[in-house]
Amino acid sequence: MLWILGGLALVVILSACFNYTNLSMARAMRRFKEVGLRKAIGAAKSQIWQQFLVEAVMIALAAVLLSYFLFLVLRPQLINLAPEMQRTVKLELSPSTILTFIVFSVTVGVVAGFMPALFFSKVSAINALRNVSVRSMKVFKHLTLRRALVVIQYTLTLIFITTTAIGYVQYKNILTFDLGFNTENILNINTQGNKPDVLLKELSEMPEVKALSRSLLITSVGNAWGGYMKFNDSRDSALVLTNHVDENYLALHEYKLVAGDNFRARPTTAEAASELIVNQQVLKRFNISPTNPQKAIGKEITFSNFHGTRRMTIVGVMKDFHYGKVDNLVGPVAFMFWTPEDRTIVNAKIQSRDMPATMAKIEAIWKKIDRVHPFQAKFYDEAIEDAYSEFSAMIKIIGFLSLLAISIASMGLFGMVAYTTETRLKEISIRKVMGASSGNLIYLLSRGFLVQLSLSALIALPVTYLFFENVVLTHFPYHTPVQVAELLVGLLAVLLIAFMMIGSQTMKAAKSNPVEVLKGE
Repeated sequence: MLWILGGLALVVILSACFNYTNLSMARAMRRFKEVGLRKAIGAAKSQIWQQFLVEAVMIALAAVLLSYFLFLVLRPQLINLAPEMQRTVKLELSPSTILTFIVFSVTVGVVAGFMPALFFSKVSAINALRNVSVRSMKVFKHLTLRRALVVIQYTLTLIFITTTAIGYVQYKNILTFDLGFNTENILNINTQGNKPDVLLKELSEMPEVKALSRSLLITSVGNAWGGYMKFNDSRDSALVLTNHVDENYLALHEYKLVAGDNFRARPTTAEAASELIVNQQVLKRFNISPTNPQKAIGKEITFSNFHGTRRMTIVGVMKDFHYGKVDNLVGPVAFMFWTPEDRTIVNAKIQSRDMPATMAKIEAIWKKIDRVHPFQAKFYDEAIEDAYSEFSAMIKIIGFLSLLAISIASMGLFGMVAYTTETRLKEISIRKVMGASSGNLIYLLSRGFLVQLSLSALIALPVTYLFFENVVLTHFPYHTPVQVAELLVGLLAVLLIAFMMIGSQTMKAAKSNPVEVLKGE
């Protein structure tokens, strides 16, 4: 995650460098005569070079000073994005860190000012005083440097925004994903070593509590427990994930049995537990009549874990469900009957119109049972959301970087449009005198920028789509395909902002009075 966030931050920095370079080129016409005069009175090429590099470095140092105050504001927001960050990330500034960022800002200033410094140092005094246009600089044939930088900026911006949109949709799909069982309004209470019987008795007397069960752990949030299973005394064994549950667990969570029945015996010790309820993947893995689950009932298997090895009988087959997170494939899972353990989770199905009051009553019950340990309980849906908090944090950070990227690109585009319209005011005035309408002039001025934005979209959208389909979403076997709407939402946002930037300047230029512009000619 640190490498990914560092890479994204670097992309934003580069976008800002492009922006600075772009605006520097846009201001080049105004500074041509300044450079020409400096060279005419004896300024060397190295002095011109140093002047523009120093300007860029000073701007970068001013930016790092401003970023320090922004850092103080954003630090608590970032740390509170996810529980993992609160435990591991401190974001404290040390003298070495401050020095590193000063050196980094100087480096950024050099990178951003390199192209303007190189360009102006090569300008001859004669060409500068003749106002030779900066448009003569070419990256490729028929493509000016300024246009290339605009395309690069908006390509990066579109990638950021579409990445945020796709990531957000995938994250929401994960939270609402059909796990194969019900999690709604189920409160999981950690007994923290206490015997659950007293707590179960107290909770059963509450009218808001509709059903109760016990389990060893909470599935689908990253917890795992298991052992190795063999069938027919073969040497072929496989890891099977397990959970210890009581006779009420399946009904409370609405697991679907496709064959057999719930647990029949009530063993008092782990060694006495001999009944298993397995999912369909167990039948497929060991080829125990996978097409007819009913025939698997009564079959015996050998199960081994740190408790030892024992023979167990399959009494039920349940439909496959997600034991782990949704980025894991559904694998073999078995439920064993709950027996007294130090670790016990009480599962309470709650129906209440006043959930805070109900939670307060449950907490009061807990304090009567255990005055030492704090009450630890969380609704199943909240636990699932916490399990994917790193995805939520990543989306929020990328969204913030998207906001930075689009702000930088929009400021750059605004400067470029303002420069273009300013340098073409005389042309616009002559066209108006010759009968051109405001609509024709707006189209004429904005056409080039719209072509550049279209080129950015043609690059960014396929790149983002292929990146998600071939890299990111390959880690999520049950993901939903990327939709066209998710790709277009970023494009529409960028186009809307770009139209506002372009329209405000082009309308101003189109409405200018030709008499005022041409009166000095």
